[in-house]
Amino acid sequence: MLAFLYRSPRGVEFMSNHSIPHLEQILEGNPGWLDEAIDTPSVSKMTGVPICTLTTWRSRGGGPRFLKLGKSVRYRRRAVLGWMADCEAPYIDRDGKIYHD
Repeated sequence: MLAFLYRSPRGVEFMSNHSIPHLEQILEGNPGWLDEAIDTPSVSKMTGVPICTLTTWRSRGGGPRFLKLGKSVRYRRRAVLGWMADCEAPYIDRDGKIYHD
């Protein structure tokens, strides 16, 4: 069963051990959710990539696009999800047929 960190429209974060809500369900109650700027620990939790790796990628190039706001680093949730989608490997069935979503 998957767990998902979700922030309700009132800003309360909680873990759900149920199915992951559809994007439309999230955006219905919080239309700006995709464009929120999230910090590096949040991106690490979201992607499973260690914070130190995200830091290295920022300095060497690679990883999701980020924002530099003064001394703070933030990521738009939309950019992180897009980057994750770009990293998705194709599915290859038993017969060797390749599927791209």
